[in-house]
Amino acid sequence: MHDTFGLIAEPAAAKADPRGAVALAGVALDHRRANSYLARPGDRMKHIFLLIDGWAARYRLLSDGRRQITALFLPGDLCDLAWRDGGKDGGRAVQHVIAITAIRALRIEFGTFERQIECDPGARTIVDHEAHLLAEAQCEWLVSLGRRSAVERLAHLFCELVERIGAVNAGGIGRCEMPLTQTDMADITGLTPVHVNRTLQQMRRSGLIELKSRQLKLRDFARIKKIAFFRSSADNPPLKNNLPEALKVFQNIPGAGAVPTHGRLAHA
Repeated sequence: MHDTFGLIAEPAAAKADPRGAVALAGVALDHRRANSYLARPGDRMKHIFLLIDGWAARYRLLSDGRRQITALFLPGDLCDLAWRDGGKDGGRAVQHVIAITAIRALRIEFGTFERQIECDPGARTIVDHEAHLLAEAQCEWLVSLGRRSAVERLAHLFCELVERIGAVNAGGIGRCEMPLTQTDMADITGLTPVHVNRTLQQMRRSGLIELKSRQLKLRDFARIKKIAFFRSSADNPPLKNNLPEALKVFQNIPGAGAVPTHGRLAHA
């Protein structure tokens, strides 16, 4: 049984907590609890989310209960650009999207979203960059599933997360938040939870990582990148999404109001 399957029966189109979301000009500040659905297959999606705080995941569930996570959405990400297939009317979700942690996001109606992209070059640049990052990440995840060993798969995932939302200090130590369970990691990397557990123990014994209290530390980022065959942002367009710039663009829609800058957003 997956750790994240203790799900809240909450339809994707359900209104967010009225204390936390006030819709103005097609934009709302939305709060969702951990393990609540943002979308289910077949849902007609009327809006897109710009994540401010928290993590979400997109996954495909097989009829026998096995799950493959196909994307992670982190602070600064637009969730989910695949829903744009329907244009201003939005498209249908083809996979589940679930909040891994509690999330805070701008919920932007598709008509508003598409109009903003059409009239604002900054918004189009952000969306194009996001689409590029997603395509690059999907390619690397495919390489992991097909060619990387267990250690290489987890090392690559950790390097990606550190570059997307973490930091590397002058001593070469990388850090980031890590709310993923071992089951989540297994469902990303195509391993079993038992294999993930053994591999994490191996990486700890080798002095590669520390993982505790929902925090990940890569003790030698350069060494782990080499193990993972990881191409860093020094070689490619930066992996980090510019959350402050994205918020500036999308909350400048007339009538949208400002997003309170507390928690991680205040230090973004």
